[in-house]
Amino acid sequence: TPTPTSAPTTIEIRVTFGSDDAEERVNNGSVRVTGSDLELVTDAGNVQEVGIRFRSVSIPQTSTILNSYIEFETDETSSEATSLTIYSEDTNDASTFTTSTNNITNRQKTSAAVNWSSLPAWNTVNEKHQTPNLASIIQEVVNRIGWVSGNDLVVIVTGSGRRVAESFEGESTNAPLLHVEYQ
Repeated sequence: TPTPTSAPTTIEIRVTFGSDDAEERVNNGSVRVTGSDLELVTDAGNVQEVGIRFRSVSIPQTSTILNSYIEFETDETSSEATSLTIYSEDTNDASTFTTSTNNITNRQKTSAAVNWSSLPAWNTVNEKHQTPNLASIIQEVVNRIGWVSGNDLVVIVTGSGRRVAESFEGESTNAPLLHVEYQ
């Protein structure tokens, strides 16, 4: 007889503090933690890296990540060619963002990355959009020797083009949402 498998555990964590979503201009390292939206990743011609921190991620160390995504809500419509790359910060317990120069780009990224290529246009304000499966980048973090369930996790978005999502300051109830299914 087959061995029964347990149903996966699902958690969802929304950004809950203004300093937990931030944008850094790559050309000069300036970091903004209080913006009313998140430009993924070009803002007024300036390329950015965007950091998003999720607090109290209750995933036991070495759990198997089955599926994960971030849900964004459209703040402004945009249709230009956009391709993004998503990493986690390669650390046991990620700190919140500050306005210190290069506070996002100086963070060590995971070796795993997920490409979100050729994003369709975001034509409707308040519409929800989910990233591709981020299991590989979440798995790399929870496999770290120092990872403890309840630690904080950062996701870093790089790339080219522009899609504009809600931030905590812009609309806290629709700030980025991390969804994870694990066993």
